[in-house]
Amino acid sequence: MTFHRSLRNRGFYRIRPLLAYGIQSDRDEELQCFISLKESGSQPIIKDDLKHQPWSTALDVYSDKVEKLHIEITQKSRPLLASRTLTVDDLSNLCPEDDCLYTKELNLNPKGILRFTIGYFEDENAFQNSSRRFSHHFRTLESGFHHRRGAVKLQNVHEAKGHAFVAKFFRQPTFCAFCKEFLWGFGKQGYQCLACQVAVHKKCHEKFLGKCTGSTLKSQATQYLRERFKIDVPHRFQVHTFKSPTFCNHCGSLLYGFRKQGLKCTQCNVTCHQKCEKLMPNLCGVNQKLLSEVLETVKKDKLPDRDDKNSTRTQSNSSIKSSFSTSTRTSCLSTSSSDESPKGPKKLRFKKYDIDDFMFLKLLGKGSFGKVLLAELKGHDMYFAIKCLKKDVVLEDDDVESTMIERRVLALGTQHPYMCKLYCTFQTKSYLFFVMEYLNGGDLMFHIQQERQFDMKRAMFYAAEIVSALKFLHKRGIVYRDIKLDNILLDMEGHVHLVDFGMCRTGMLDNKTSTFCGTPDYIAPEIILGQTYNQSVDWWSLGVLLFEMLAGRSPFIGTDEDELYWSICHEEPAYPHFLSKDAKNILENLLIKSPVKRLGMPANPTGDIKDHPFFSTILWDKLERKEIPPPFKPTVSSEYDTRNFDSYYTTDSPSLSPVDDQILASMDQEQFQGFSYTNPHITG
Repeated sequence: MTFHRSLRNRGFYRIRPLLAYGIQSDRDEELQCFISLKESGSQPIIKDDLKHQPWSTALDVYSDKVEKLHIEITQKSRPLLASRTLTVDDLSNLCPEDDCLYTKELNLNPKGILRFTIGYFEDENAFQNSSRRFSHHFRTLESGFHHRRGAVKLQNVHEAKGHAFVAKFFRQPTFCAFCKEFLWGFGKQGYQCLACQVAVHKKCHEKFLGKCTGSTLKSQATQYLRERFKIDVPHRFQVHTFKSPTFCNHCGSLLYGFRKQGLKCTQCNVTCHQKCEKLMPNLCGVNQKLLSEVLETVKKDKLPDRDDKNSTRTQSNSSIKSSFSTSTRTSCLSTSSSDESPKGPKKLRFKKYDIDDFMFLKLLGKGSFGKVLLAELKGHDMYFAIKCLKKDVVLEDDDVESTMIERRVLALGTQHPYMCKLYCTFQTKSYLFFVMEYLNGGDLMFHIQQERQFDMKRAMFYAAEIVSALKFLHKRGIVYRDIKLDNILLDMEGHVHLVDFGMCRTGMLDNKTSTFCGTPDYIAPEIILGQTYNQSVDWWSLGVLLFEMLAGRSPFIGTDEDELYWSICHEEPAYPHFLSKDAKNILENLLIKSPVKRLGMPANPTGDIKDHPFFSTILWDKLERKEIPPPFKPTVSSEYDTRNFDSYYTTDSPSLSPVDDQILASMDQEQFQGFSYTNPHITG
């Protein structure tokens, strides 16, 4: 769909270049991006014709001022490697919907690809006057909360030995550069390096030994081969005519043509495209698969004795996995204990459920992932919130593992009073379904929009119940990573429940991770700075959440995400004068930039967060048993009442959009094996 400029003449396009790859260069230097903006008549808006645009930083292009945008990719010693000029109409076609961010790839001339994000947003005045919803626009307003803030998660990049692998759908037959076997399957069959384009199986990407020739980073494994084994043997390629179908040993695709289709090494008979010659690692005559197996054996023999630590971790992991049964037949044999059973919700009959057992009543929320619907169990007076995920979106975003983690963490909800409880999961060819308890009290974002801010007693009560839930997760090696007002729901009595565990990371008892994810306003400094982190990020997010509840605004403000991230890393919040001494102190200790010193962390100098004076009136034993009456009780008329949810959604149709037959045929349904589940602790 093409948009005429007059329809988009009040806003701006936000462009953020992420990386460039597939660009030929004989210099081992970092690629740089330069952009120039030109008005009608080719008059530049900025002083210089080209302005350096650092990677992952945003540039705003105003649609009523700019006619063309020119992009150049260079190196320090090379003035121009690739370029592309775009018109405003081109930009409009790249983002078909307003107020959304899209990740796109742009073909450059003469060769190469630029990956970037782009979105069209109205200007500040239009934004304030508009009644439209903003789910992906990260602009923070100083007074109150006028829109919901969507979480972000960068595409899963699997770094291994200098390569930056991402899941890839190969449109033509492709062979693995490591094991030389075919990449079978539908959807995203394997991984491909963003820089050097080498294609491998998902199971093979960590075993690949060759240095990434498209990256300035040096692979430790390649250095080990060169320094220890002196393996640095370049291929001797010659142009060759192949009489039978032959595939490239680097990118894995077919060598097209009738004559001189590609290159062949005169020493080891390795074949490749002419375009892939400079990307081939210097491993002439080396069988990577066999050598990798030998190196793995050597590593195992040299591993130090860590029986105590390993046994502790294994025991912890096995205890978690035991509660994550993936087979409903196996879980059928399990008996639910009385202390694990929820007090409030009715018990669902234990069986294998499917979509025909439920009737959808209303839409509660939606996003790029799918929808959350209010549903009734047919023939019973029982109501549930059902989260519906599109399988094609899950596969496209390489989020199968995250979805399975979400199911396993939700299954733990029966063991804690302040987590959303999962009844069952099932699937169709198009969707994945999570059947959860319906929390009809609404989320904290809805309530704070009605009341602007919460009083001290109410904010303290909510924070205490959230602390209890976080400690439960952290004790099991789970980092939540997406605490925000939108993800804290109230039940009909007024108790909080954590929902939406799609950002969770498991196995974090002794480990750290570095994935960039979360909601911008709540992201901790260590995530922004690219440092490894653990549960410290949850305590930071709790500090932001508590600040918002008490002050009615966010502690860190920016006109765009770059300013917001800079503020988070370098500025201190402006605390309202009406905060009590204890409230200000707990916020200061939760919003400490240093993760180790942050309140909630084991080694912080302040002590256990439960012992902080801010929580002096909380009786933690009674709180754990859900015996403290909430200070606020939502207005609810029935079990299926939706008055505490946004009418923007509840007035919409509670239907699921069909998935194209061709997309269905291309899906690998085996990746969702084991998803269907019935919780034995909440059914009977």
